Amino acid sequence: MKITFLSLGTINTINIFEQNKKGALDSACKRVFDIDDKMSAFKENSDVMRINRFAGIKSEKISSDTFKVLQRALKFSRLSNGNFDITVHPLTSLWKIGKDQDFIPEVHKINENLKLVNYNDLYLDKENTKAYLKNSGQSIDLGSIAKGYAADEVKKILLQNNIKNALINLGGNILAIGNNISGKPWCIGIQNPLAPRGNYIGTVKISNKTVVTSGSNERFFIKNGIRYHHIINPNTGYPARNKILSVTVIGEESMDADAISTALFIGDIQKSTNLLKSIKAEAIFIMEDKNIFTTKGLINNFERSY
Repeated sequence: MKITFLSLGTINTINIFEQNKKGALDSACKRVFDIDDKMSAFKENSDVMRINRFAGIKSEKISSDTFKVLQRALKFSRLSNGNFDITVHPLTSLWKIGKDQDFIPEVHKINENLKLVNYNDLYLDKENTKAYLKNSGQSIDLGSIAKGYAADEVKKILLQNNIKNALINLGGNILAIGNNISGKPWCIGIQNPLAPRGNYIGTVKISNKTVVTSGSNERFFIKNGIRYHHIINPNTGYPARNKILSVTVIGEESMDADAISTALFIGDIQKSTNLLKSIKAEAIFIMEDKNIFTTKGLINNFERSY
């Protein structure tokens, strides 16, 4: 059985082998819609929109789901020294990559918005499940972690319904339960970041793991020979430029892999070890010069297509 639906701003699919489990698929789908309603940066009454609307004014009561994701986001912000930062939203909104082609903001505008980016300005009140942004004009976006959380929640629902083998794909966030229909590990393609979607540069085999990629191939434009993509470096205000085209993280929890893949894409490849160890994960780095680097745990798993 398979279900395909739109949510979280993307196309999602859940594929299972068991029959007569429509109720489980419907529950999983409903859960994703629920998370999107709470964490969307575009829905008027979402937790995220209310936090942003009242930035610098007052704290907002939010759902336990959003609070949990914000807690985890702050954890990875600290671990990555700010390379992962959900308060980068003023900059991503300014750049409009994927909406306004070939638009490069004026330097003074970038610098103004850069002052609004600081994860330390997000305050969480655990006792009352409230969140507060310190300064007016600040805003958050959970696009770099919410899909991972949703995938983990779908997994919980499927396991609760005794589904032992499944493949969850929430807009490219892959989470595998058990094995494929042949009883073997799932074979997951790693997108070639310089080719149209569906062109794989290699594959990995996984069981009960998640595969999440952050890359420069989804939303970008090229101007004067420079690739401007949608992953903004919170430290510079510009799209990350460190010779990495994509980072794929293979780990246990999709929410963690989601955040870490973004942090690694922005950060220094030489300093990736501790971040990966923090979530017991492995990674594949595809570089601008077309070299591919994998962490030790993937040496016998990643198979390059060419």
